[in-house]
Amino acid sequence: MRDSADDAPATGRWWGGPGHLVDFTSARAREVWRRRLSESVLAHGTTSVWNDNCEYDSLVDLDARCDFDGAGGTVGRLKSVMANLMCQVTRQVVEDWDADARPFVVCRSGHAGIQRYAQTWSGDNSTSWESLEHNVATMLGMSLSGVAHQGTDIGGFHGPAPTAELFVRWVQHGVFQPRFSIHSANTDNTVTEPWMYSGRTDLVRQSVQLRYRLFPYLYSLAARAHRTGLPLVEPMCSVFQHDPATYDESVDMMLGDALLVASVVRPGTTRRRVYLPEGEQFFDLGTRRGYDGGKTVEIDVDQTSIPVLLRAGGIVPMAGQQIGNLSTEPVTALRIVCAPQRDGEFVLYEDDGHSRAFERGEWLQTRITMRAGRRVEIGFTRTGSYTSSVEHLTLDLVCPEGAASWVTVEGETIPRMLDREVFDRADLGWYYSATLRSLLLSYPNPHRDHLVTVSFEALDLIGM
Repeated sequence: MRDSADDAPATGRWWGGPGHLVDFTSARAREVWRRRLSESVLAHGTTSVWNDNCEYDSLVDLDARCDFDGAGGTVGRLKSVMANLMCQVTRQVVEDWDADARPFVVCRSGHAGIQRYAQTWSGDNSTSWESLEHNVATMLGMSLSGVAHQGTDIGGFHGPAPTAELFVRWVQHGVFQPRFSIHSANTDNTVTEPWMYSGRTDLVRQSVQLRYRLFPYLYSLAARAHRTGLPLVEPMCSVFQHDPATYDESVDMMLGDALLVASVVRPGTTRRRVYLPEGEQFFDLGTRRGYDGGKTVEIDVDQTSIPVLLRAGGIVPMAGQQIGNLSTEPVTALRIVCAPQRDGEFVLYEDDGHSRAFERGEWLQTRITMRAGRRVEIGFTRTGSYTSSVEHLTLDLVCPEGAASWVTVEGETIPRMLDREVFDRADLGWYYSATLRSLLLSYPNPHRDHLVTVSFEALDLIGM
């Protein structure tokens, strides 16, 4: 870009002094960027690129001249397309460098369509309870704008270090964001890290571990976003448009269609008020306590609490074992939490997670359908050629009304176990947890279409 007064390069200003920005509307500039990105970044072994400072707001001279592919223009008119072009070129460079690499691009700015090229976030937020709360609304607004993969800086980016309570609550909310990133430039010379408060590190660890266990659900929602444009996190007013009482809610949100996340975003909270939409039913994901919709409920919370409610009809696939590294540890066991009080459906998506083989058809979609009633039927229908790493399945059915009378998988009766320790060691069987009021069914993954039937019909004592 050239200064509007002369032919000198247009100069922008940052905290570190003056600098220049690339004119991505110039074919020559794009080529130079491609070459330097390859030589200076990709050659060192990464296929992930973080594009920053790309709002072009640091250029005070809005009449600075841009090439606009030979047509000419000003940065004032064209700055909105710069970040998109920057990320488009970045993806192309990665794909040219490694044809089988799945580009991962992060960008701080973007215009309509940025979701085609990069993940983004809400910018340099401040460290405060107000930012924690208001950033939720920012994220949900971005979701409604078609940008599914985004989030906020966890703990705040700028300002003093977050207090221990603020940091824990921010992490507890952040693990449900599509983008989870603890990232800071604190003004008091501290660094915001997961272990910054040793007395709260276990709480942070437990939250992050929950995010890892939710990976099958989150990854499937990401695949849905890629396929349909639907967001991962959605405001209540969007999901429950029939209920005007949800229209002003800006903190509570739905993660997919099944989970209502009611984050604690204010200090000293011991009781969290949550409005449940009319005509719905929810269950606490941890305690399995049930709540009817159309009213506000109060949930007791402490520092360990992450209020998450499972919607009736909801299906949530989770990792059955604790994952610590998604690059090296495949999900070998799947725990599918279901609320069978209503019919439901979910599409579980699997691929290798790192290559572009999915573009060549190497993926697996398993449509899980749930039909409610005295006999609950859960069907698994597979499409695709990818071989799943999941070797064992556990169905976790929330059923506070009582235990089942019998369970079958593909017509084969599954043995009931009355001892939890025996059930935990078994490869095949079912158990009713009176503590959680849930039925647990464990069986080897058949790697084919199959039907599970759970009968809640009254037990025939005479016949038995």
